[in-house]
Amino acid sequence: MVILTIFAIRLWQQQDLTYGKVPSFSSKTLSGKTITSEPLKDEPMLIHFWATWCKICKIENDNIQTISEDYKTLNIAMQSGSDEEVIQFAKENNLKLDNIINDISGTLTKLFGVNGTPTSFIVNPDGEIQFSEVGYTTRLGLWMRLWWSKS
Repeated sequence: MVILTIFAIRLWQQQDLTYGKVPSFSSKTLSGKTITSEPLKDEPMLIHFWATWCKICKIENDNIQTISEDYKTLNIAMQSGSDEEVIQFAKENNLKLDNIINDISGTLTKLFGVNGTPTSFIVNPDGEIQFSEVGYTTRLGLWMRLWWSKS
């Protein structure tokens, strides 16, 4: 019964997520760098939605930071306050500012159909969303999905 309940909740959380071609956008990171949703040639990309108030997101932060060392990662903070508040959170939690976008208006959140945090999208080199996941994902799970998306 517990497994069935978890499965039903996950289906509900994923019902509005964007599939197919990744939406095209560009935005400024908290470090002022312009970053786009265009994947790198021959490399998959991780697009990760999170919030400063989300306890599971905080647990998952190290996984995302490690992945961002090897793969292009768009780290999108949603419903997390002003840029200054997100910068303070990032500094307190040793997060790099060069890939964090603060989605104050909720535009990117709506564009991707995100209803829960954390939510991750794995985009293959052709710009197609190959995997999406709502909830905690292990570092190994993310790496395996990114590796699988290369082929």
